Amino acid sequence: SHRQLDALRAELSVEGAQSGVKTAWSSIMPQLSLNAGVGVGAQLQYRQINTFTGETRTSDFVAPNFRLGLQVSQLLYDGGRWWTQISQAGAQKEAAEGQLKEQQMASELEATRRFFTLLKAQLTLKVLEETVRRSSQQLENARSLYEAGRGQRSAVYDAATNLGNDEISVVRQKQSILIARLALLQWLGRPDADVEAVPPPELEQALQPVDAEGSLAWARDHRPLLKSLDAQVRAAEFAITNARADYFPQLSVSAGYSRNANLPLDFVDLRVQHGLSASLNLQWNIFNGLSTQAAEEKSKQALKQTQLQQKQSIVDLEVEIRQGAASLATEQEVLAIAQRNLTQAEQQVLLETERFAAGAGSSLEARNAQIKYTQAQLAVLQ
Repeated sequence: SHRQLDALRAELSVEGAQSGVKTAWSSIMPQLSLNAGVGVGAQLQYRQINTFTGETRTSDFVAPNFRLGLQVSQLLYDGGRWWTQISQAGAQKEAAEGQLKEQQMASELEATRRFFTLLKAQLTLKVLEETVRRSSQQLENARSLYEAGRGQRSAVYDAATNLGNDEISVVRQKQSILIARLALLQWLGRPDADVEAVPPPELEQALQPVDAEGSLAWARDHRPLLKSLDAQVRAAEFAITNARADYFPQLSVSAGYSRNANLPLDFVDLRVQHGLSASLNLQWNIFNGLSTQAAEEKSKQALKQTQLQQKQSIVDLEVEIRQGAASLATEQEVLAIAQRNLTQAEQQVLLETERFAAGAGSSLEARNAQIKYTQAQLAVLQ
């Protein structure tokens, strides 16, 4: 079930978050660029005036240009954005990993639910097939009594009709098994296969009551959803710091090497045409039309939404655990009553079947006892 579609999508989200971490780290890495080119420059009717002699010279200028450059730059300070982006990317990755574990648990839970739906359908079929066998025996008893002159013809008709209805239930239940099997295989992303749900050994063991408070404490420490929400809150807080970084200047250092020449021989000659440069760059966007303030406010709103979602998720989780613990306790109490009813219904169906076979009871009483016994079996199975 961990390879189910939603779980695989969550895995892709984790891979995307890992790429985001690499992107965040790239901002503090040195930036190295290489450029080269060959071109032609032309100045037609170029006029040059000698400021001392007043001589004017007009000429045309056409020359090739060869260039090669290597530039390296390093960001030194950008208002704290780069290390905040790294922290934010790490929090987003942690949130994605928590979502992956949560989705895997959810996929497993849904697969488990569909598995038990199939198992219940299979066990229900066995109960209904047992009911058909009892109805068949009831029909034989009714015919024997009628042929012996101790029963009525109507009892034979009633028993035959009851058997037909029970057989219809079996046919419909087989369809339910098919639907349950396809639903399970569909969730697992597999084609149709003739699979059977095998009852796990734990099904025959008595379940212990669940401590709701203990489960809540465990969930707060281990539930992937809560850890993911915590990481989302941290990422939203880092986003606010990122937005504030535009209030501060950016400082970087760069260095470069270049070669430019108009003649191929000058460019090829490694003894000439070398150029080196180095600079310390300061850039400060003093006013950008309040966009920085708007980005900060938007990040604060996103943080509030994340915190509200986190708060509601905790409330939903607590309610879900308390409801689950209460439902389990209720079903355990109902099971004890259902098992007691099953014992009584089994004794009643034996009694009424024997009475009907002996000609002392009616087919209606025997049928009523059979229905109660089937209902009691299904109640225990549920």
